[in-house]
Parts: sequence; structure tokens; C-alpha cells
Amino acid sequence: MGKSIVAVVTIWLILVLGSCTENRQETYHLKYIAHLELDSTLLLISEVTDSLEVPWDIEEGPDDWLWFTEQKGTINRVHLKNGEKQVLKTISDVFYRKSTGLTSMVLHPDFSNTPHLFVHYVYAEKNKEFKDQIASRVVRFRFKNEELVEETIILDSIPGNTFHNGSRMMISNDLKLWIGTGDAGNTKQTQDINTLNGKILRVNLDGSIPSDNINPNSPVWSVGHRNIQGITNVNGRVYISEHGPINDDEINIIQKGANYGWPDIHGFCDLDREMEYCKEHSITEPIKAWTPTLGTAGLAYYENPEIPEWNNSLLLATLKGQSLRVLNLDAYGAIAKEGIFLQKTLGRLRDVEVGTKGEIYLSSSNMDWHPGHQPWMYDSLPKQKGDRIIKIEAVPKSSITDFEKHQKVNVLKENPEPYKLADENWNMNATDDEIMRGQNLYMTLCAACHRPDGSGNIGEIPPMANSDWVSGDKSRLIDVMLLGLSEPIDVDGIRYEGEMPSYRNLSDSDITDILNYIRIEFGNTSGNIISADILHQRKGI
Repeated sequence: MGKSIVAVVTIWLILVLGSCTENRQETYHLKYIAHLELDSTLLLISEVTDSLEVPWDIEEGPDDWLWFTEQKGTINRVHLKNGEKQVLKTISDVFYRKSTGLTSMVLHPDFSNTPHLFVHYVYAEKNKEFKDQIASRVVRFRFKNEELVEETIILDSIPGNTFHNGSRMMISNDLKLWIGTGDAGNTKQTQDINTLNGKILRVNLDGSIPSDNINPNSPVWSVGHRNIQGITNVNGRVYISEHGPINDDEINIIQKGANYGWPDIHGFCDLDREMEYCKEHSITEPIKAWTPTLGTAGLAYYENPEIPEWNNSLLLATLKGQSLRVLNLDAYGAIAKEGIFLQKTLGRLRDVEVGTKGEIYLSSSNMDWHPGHQPWMYDSLPKQKGDRIIKIEAVPKSSITDFEKHQKVNVLKENPEPYKLADENWNMNATDDEIMRGQNLYMTLCAACHRPDGSGNIGEIPPMANSDWVSGDKSRLIDVMLLGLSEPIDVDGIRYEGEMPSYRNLSDSDITDILNYIRIEFGNTSGNIISADILHQRKGI
């Protein structure tokens, strides 16, 4: 029954869009979702493709292909007329954890003649202490004979972490590559012009430094950014979106050599301590900030008469806000009006792209790590088809009557106000029952080697008690449970030769309970590991 309904809707879309629009004699495979009614324009919302895993960046290419990255490490494209989907490249050394992985992508503006594609991804290597040394790089590929070849590193060793790696990229009209990075958890470095994290970077397309940069030996263009998620060029002005902590998501206009204040300034200089700081430092404030945060993500500029209500607007995808924000600009480039659309219709939105014909593409991000780690923030997400790429396009108002002849029509309007977001703070401590389960599992599986009191065996088995291995980086602890140890390791300055088997055969909840018990009992820290942590790190092994 369900497949029959989809077939009817798909065939009907072919007929309606082929007959009702003079300039669209195309075949559509898209699946109907809804209509969106604006003041004078009717928009059709349909699904381009589904069954994706966190499509981070979407880019329109030539010959009706839409290109996109998936965070797990794939570069893909889907044909907009027939729905054919191709995986063109899987980058083998992508480090995929939470907000790490393959993120931004940009095609050369003249891709038909210069078929270069740039991607930014996170990689990692293990050191002697079994810690992940995380960094990111920008790589260029050439598209030749339907394959991505001639991999060339453009920029390497950008400091990284399991969070706050950015990123978005764009190529400006003067053929410069702009890269927005995150602070990688090292907030002090965002103010250091000699580091690459928490910055806007600007390089030539071969990776060399433009002579008109702040420093001819550095790619740094601006400083003081927390975690850049969107970037777009508006008639020579560069706009970015970036994440705040639990306050002050921002839209900024980027200026050469400017300091955007992080970590000392959150949003505007409006608190007493911030006003004092801004008197002593030259800080560029945002043009817009949101508290509570929306999870500002992909950013694009809309300038097309196809949707006159949105002409000369920034389009902003939001994650926690689960909406498309339309930010109408005034003659000076400031935000004059904010519209909220599609709220809680498609779920978390990661990116937005404007096509050459005035159509708009969105990618959902319902399969990423955040809903699993803060599930109370989402009463429902459309996850049954995985993540999706969505198309929005203007259609004649008369076509809605034809729709009603074939199926039930879902007509949406602008959302009058944002929905109330749940509080992000919660108690991470394990329950007494979970601690007891963890203790029983530890005594069964671990105590024979590590001893019931966690003291271990000098030179052979490392101690649990009072060890940074237990109280420190929880992702390292999870990796050891999943991967085991086959080589000597150094713990608190002492080398241990004993091996440890992998426990990846245990369930996520069993590993969670063991590690929370260990951290609480031996690490004097809260049991702040949840099953979603284990599930996500399994993907990277």
C-alpha cells in the first residue's frame, strides 16, 4: 500500500511539474512532503533522496548532479532528474566520532572546466598513551572519468578534538579558499594568530598563502571564533554562522584582521565584564545572536525572483531549532527581519544550498550524535528513512488544486514564533542500580587482573585507582574497552606490559555500566558515560 501511494505521488509530480511550468520540462522522481504558502508564492517541498547518515555539506554541480558529503567519510552525488545515487569516494582515514568526521566540501566555481573538489576532514593517530592525536586537513581531488583522483593536501595539521572542529568552506569570486574552523576545545588559542583553530583561514586554491593576507606567511584572516558552521558570500561581504555555548549563537560579517571575541565575549559586548573588555580590545560584534542557542548551521544567500519574499536574504539551517531561518537583509547588509519556517517538520537541519534556478536544498541531521546524547530535547524526529536531502521550489498556486485531486495536501505556513527548547543541563550521574550492575560486571570481567580495589599489578596490569586513565578522557577509556590492548602502555609514568582483550562483544549498556562504576569508584569523578557514547565510538573501529 505505502509503495503504491509513493508511486502515485511520484508520477503525479512528473505530470504536474512538467505541464504547469513553462520553463520546467523535466522528469521528477521526488517524493511529496508538503507545500509552504508565503504571501504571494507557493513552495513545493519534496524529498530528493533518503537513507543517508549525516549529510554535512551539499553543493550543486553541473549536469543536474547534487553533490554531498556524509560525516562517516563518503563523498557522494545524486542525480536530480532520475534519483541515481553514487558514492564516489570513501576517505579511509576519516576519524568519525560525535562532531568529527568528513565535514565541509566545495566545488570549483567553474567545475565543468576545472573539476576540482575540496573537502575538510578530521583524522587521528594513537600515541603511546592510547590517546587520539586529532587534527584535520583540507584535501583537493580532481574529478576524472567519473572518479575522484589526484588527492592533494592543501592545508594540514589543523588542531582538532572530538568536538568543535567547524567547519565550512567557500571559494570567493577572486578564487580564494575560505575555511572556517572551530576552537577544538582550546579556547585560548582562538586569540593566538599563530594557531589555526578558532579562525577564518584564507588560502589560494593550491594551498599557498595570498599576498594580501594579514601575514603573508599565514592563512589566518580573522580570530576569536568558537565553532564555525556556515559561510557565504553576499556581494563581497562574507557572512558566517557559529555555535555559542548554551547562549549566543551568532551571525558575523567577516573583516580582515578582525577579532570576534571568543572566549572572552559571548555575542554582544553587553555584560559589565564584556563592556570593560571591549573598551580595552578591538572586538567586532555579531549582527545577530540567539539565546537560547538554535544550533546555527549551514548558511546560504538567496537572491532570485523565484521566491520574492526571500529575495536578498540569508538562509540559515538550524539543528536544535529544527527550522529554516530566513534573515532578510537591508540595504546595508544588516538583518532587517527573521522568518521561521518548517519548524519541527524535517527535524534537525545541517546545511542549505541555493540552486541556479532559485530552488533550495536542505540536508537533515537527525542521525547524528546529539539526539542520542540529549534525547530529552527532542519529542520526535523523522528518522525512519535516515537522513534526507530536501528540495524547495516555487510552483504555480493553481497547481495545489491538482494536488488535491491525487492526494491529501499538507499546507504549511510561516511559524509565528520559535518553539520552546528544553533545558540542556541534566544530571549525568549513574543510578544506584546501574552502579551495582557495573560493579557486578567489573568483578566478573575485570577484577581478576585489575584487582577488586583497582590497584592493578606493577609492571603488568595498570591501576584503576587514582589514574588519569580513569578520570580523564572518557573516549580513550571507551576505545580500550572496544579495542583492547596488544602493546605496552605508559600509565602515570610507569610502563605496563600486560595485554587486555577487546570487550566489544558486550552490549553498549554493559560497557556503560562498567565504565561508570570504574570512574565513580576509582576515579573520584561522576559516571558521565551514556550508551550513546559507546554506540558512536563503535562506528570508528
